[in-house]
Amino acid sequence: MKRTITIILSITIILSIAVIRFGAVRYTPAEWYTVSSDTPTCEEVIEACGGDLNDTQKVYFQLPADDPDHPEKNWTNHYNSTDLGLDYCQVCVYWWEGIGSLWPDGTKVQWVGYKAKLIDAENRIYEAVVPADGETTVIIWNNGVNGGDASQEIFSYSCMLKDANIEGALPGDYDTLPEGSPDPDSMDRCIQIPDDGESTTSVLTNPNLSGFDWYVYYGDGCYGNYPVTSANYHGKYASCVNPEHDHSSAAYIIGDADKDGSVSVIDVTVIQRKLADIAVPSFNENAADVDGKGLFITDATLIQRYLAELGNPFHINESVNG
Repeated sequence: MKRTITIILSITIILSIAVIRFGAVRYTPAEWYTVSSDTPTCEEVIEACGGDLNDTQKVYFQLPADDPDHPEKNWTNHYNSTDLGLDYCQVCVYWWEGIGSLWPDGTKVQWVGYKAKLIDAENRIYEAVVPADGETTVIIWNNGVNGGDASQEIFSYSCMLKDANIEGALPGDYDTLPEGSPDPDSMDRCIQIPDDGESTTSVLTNPNLSGFDWYVYYGDGCYGNYPVTSANYHGKYASCVNPEHDHSSAAYIIGDADKDGSVSVIDVTVIQRKLADIAVPSFNENAADVDGKGLFITDATLIQRYLAELGNPFHINESVNG
């Protein structure tokens, strides 16, 4: 099961407002510490505090879809909406130890932390670059709205996930990662998916404290249980467990790029022509993307190796629901 760490944020949240200057970043926290145009990104604060962006990991979050029947649970509101409209919001990430937890002048960072990046609007996927320095062990995703003072009207608009360990998928900690994360010492390239069944309420921190599950993130809104190096990984579309992705009517054969019902050297040629921007009469990119990493010449090579009986780690010639 997931490991959650309970902390009290109220001390951090009610720190006095300050204007901090460092490098190219000028951060003026908005009233009640709501995300603003001055809030730096995760990358900006790591660099400004002397961190190395090569010593980081990328973690992901899928924003829950708005529920018109329960607006009190929605992460989006008029405090954090973006120019994309109220279907999206500015999501933030907070951590209280390691690079970026202190401003260069020694001031402790306050809630709400730093801006994450919306990388896939269609699937509501956000990316955060967080330290992998051995000191930053826990992060908290939130909707950029302070929830530390219940006497304020803004309190009811605040949402966040429970504390998340990012030191790696330890045995028994993450039941959705049975083989561990892609990097056993971090959660690099993994995604947190909110789980309402694990939600709790805490008047000390936030009225909406959501549970979550960890998965490996494959891209295109696809996430699943296995690293791409696993024998159980059949490509990002075939391995995807996102319930919003219904591919039940799109069955295909892995490697059958030209959709003729079989895998042959013709599929190799079709992929090569597609990569060269030469028109092909029929093409299935899901089937052609053999290793689930996007369409590259390596997919054609994998089919050639399969045809030459040199191995089949990606289950070419097996039928799947896309």
